[in-house]
Amino acid sequence: MIAALRTLLGKADGVPEKGLLWANIGLACLVALAHGGALAITYAKPTPDAEDIRQLAMFSLPIAAVVIVTAVAALIRVDLRRWVLGVHGFVLASSAAWGLLWALSILLEGIPKGNFRWSVGWLSAWVAYSVFVLCRFSLPPRLRAQPAVFYAPAIALVVAAAVDVGVFLRLADEIGAHLVH
Repeated sequence: MIAALRTLLGKADGVPEKGLLWANIGLACLVALAHGGALAITYAKPTPDAEDIRQLAMFSLPIAAVVIVTAVAALIRVDLRRWVLGVHGFVLASSAAWGLLWALSILLEGIPKGNFRWSVGWLSAWVAYSVFVLCRFSLPPRLRAQPAVFYAPAIALVVAAAVDVGVFLRLADEIGAHLVH
């Protein structure tokens, strides 16, 4: 099992920088589309969640724009790739930590009121990918050689998956309780 995990993580380390930059552009565009669309809807039809959406978009949209612009610059100038991916590692890991904390608050405090949806797997994938980019590009080489850092994306995936499934089960429980009553 450990050998297979080591092989998989070793292959992940072989993914070209150019491919990761394109992935980051795609993720940033997805964030911009989702949060920008939600923001536009709050102005078209105000909802109780409007202020929370506006506050989130105030941070997420500029950050998504920075990721897109820096990734495009790094695709044009090869010498910027590692540095840009290092910055992306911190940006992605920060957003993943925020998402994980938000999900944990849902587990502890309950499902937020309003129009709430949960897609199992998004949080897990986001956290694992973010930790992968952080470990590969943002940390000094001497730290990347440590086993804990090498396996950190897999550890992050396991932790995030537990929280991800926990939120889903909590949501399913609340939906079930509403259906019974």
